[in-house]
Amino acid sequence: MGNALSCKWVGLFLVATLGVWTIKDLWEKLGDLSITPSQYAKHFIARAVALIAVPLCVYLFWFQVHFSLLHRSGDGNAFMSPEFQNTLDGVSLGHTPRDIYYGSRVRIRHDATNAGYLHSHLSNYETGSKQQQVTLYGFRDDNNYWVLTRTEAAEAKHANSSDPTALQQIKHGDIVRLLHWKTFRRLHSHDERPPVTTNDYQNEVTGYGWEGFKGDSNDHWRVQIIEGDSAEPDSKTKLMAIYSRFRLIHTGRRCALFSNRRKLPKWAHEQVEVTCMQSAKVPKTLWRIETNVNAAIPAGAPLAEYRRPGLVAKVLEATAIMWRVNNGLTKSHPYESRPHTWPWMRRGMAFWGEANRTIYLLGTPILWWLSLVAVLLFAALQAAMFLRSCRGINDRLMGARERYAESVGFLAAAWVLHWVPFFLMGRQLFLHHYLPAMWLAVLALTATLDLFTRRMGRRMRQVIMGALVLVVVRSYFQYSHLAYGTPWTRQGCERSKWLKAWDYDCKRYPGADASSKPVVPIAGPVVPTIVADVGPPDAQNFDPLENENKLNEPAPRIDHDKLNSNANKLHLEMVKAATTAGVAASVDAHENEDVVGEDAHHDDTLVMAP
Repeated sequence: MGNALSCKWVGLFLVATLGVWTIKDLWEKLGDLSITPSQYAKHFIARAVALIAVPLCVYLFWFQVHFSLLHRSGDGNAFMSPEFQNTLDGVSLGHTPRDIYYGSRVRIRHDATNAGYLHSHLSNYETGSKQQQVTLYGFRDDNNYWVLTRTEAAEAKHANSSDPTALQQIKHGDIVRLLHWKTFRRLHSHDERPPVTTNDYQNEVTGYGWEGFKGDSNDHWRVQIIEGDSAEPDSKTKLMAIYSRFRLIHTGRRCALFSNRRKLPKWAHEQVEVTCMQSAKVPKTLWRIETNVNAAIPAGAPLAEYRRPGLVAKVLEATAIMWRVNNGLTKSHPYESRPHTWPWMRRGMAFWGEANRTIYLLGTPILWWLSLVAVLLFAALQAAMFLRSCRGINDRLMGARERYAESVGFLAAAWVLHWVPFFLMGRQLFLHHYLPAMWLAVLALTATLDLFTRRMGRRMRQVIMGALVLVVVRSYFQYSHLAYGTPWTRQGCERSKWLKAWDYDCKRYPGADASSKPVVPIAGPVVPTIVADVGPPDAQNFDPLENENKLNEPAPRIDHDKLNSNANKLHLEMVKAATTAGVAASVDAHENEDVVGEDAHHDDTLVMAP
């Protein structure tokens, strides 16, 4: 059970199967008057240890092996919490000044999604206000920095205080403004719909303003500290790096800064959308400050750092993320199928193909269908015997009734528990999800054959078993061309199509007269040849995990070296064009500033024309 669960979560169905059968066994023992209460307690404890504690320990053991082998940082970091990331080699998060003061330059991480940092760059939205984009970005760079400042009125009041140079820590309820460190735009929201989430209760979040612009009331955000660290009691009332989880509430729109992993279009570099949501649930509006930079903070000031999680905490986080990722696989696919079509193998699943070769997932039909018959036969016999027993007829089933119910009954119950749960899932499903149930049905078939032929002569049993094995082996070799992508003939392919819904394409295989022609090797690189008129286009080269990987991969990382080169070339072309035309270069530079920023995405070292 522990090994099955560690391989794939379908192992949960095995846990459920053995759990149901254990409950049945304990219920029967509870009614057995020959078993004393102390003996029953021993039975219960033995099963709890063997079927709960041991599998959990095995599951934790293999996760420990997994974490020990995969101990380095990588692009998958963005899925995990910063606490988890801090256990990886090559990652050093935190260790930053604890107390957050006005004037601090900070990186702000979205706490619920782990999708990245509050981010902006010199690219504008193509919808709504068409102001500067504000997103979540999974990688650390200078465009993630924001300066926390007072409102204009609070700034004037502080300037007239007795000590205007003194550090002032931000507290719960303070109204702040966030100035983007690289572009001098302020975090801003207004009554415009975001580009992706267009509900009425969602407001667009942008970067607005320019260097020297005083801003307006749409730049005002109230700090609302929701959670603190138990080891730092003041983190619930005073804003602290890492320890304080807080919301940013827009004072004008009364909405909370929000994100939910929805990706923006390619013109926004497929980064994650940030909105301001009214009546938003708290978890997805929580933020944490990860980096705090302020030259005025004295040396020796207390530092904040992430706690390192233990094995159980890491396993629980990894499990929660796997659950979320699996539930997110809801897009349709040309080769997906629903559970009701699996038992009779209505349709297979194409993986790959080139001339004279195809890989197509299809079971051995004889074995597949006979296994289904064995399960259905068990259900029919049990129903018939139950009805007959209600009329006082006690069928013995050739003396094998109890053994049939225990052996085939267990396997039939396991088949149901490995198949029926898929009806409750809304995610993408494929034929291969039926394979564990299929294996259990094969075991049910063998147990059924064994029980129903036990009273036959030895010779007759050998004939029946031998004939069945020969039929199955022949069927296996007949369909092995699809499993291994070996050459085949068109006639053999067409004879193998017992159901019209099996949509592997026989036209790619040569006829009988061409099957014996030798294949002439081609010198140089071999390029697979795809026959033009063959099957649905998605069947040519299909990776069943492609959609899964694309759906769950983080936003693409920006190649800064390439962008620097492009930006510098564009800069030189602009200066040259302005000089040739004899016009003021400064005017052209200001008019093209947003265009340059869009081409350069959010390049940190972009040098604008003077």
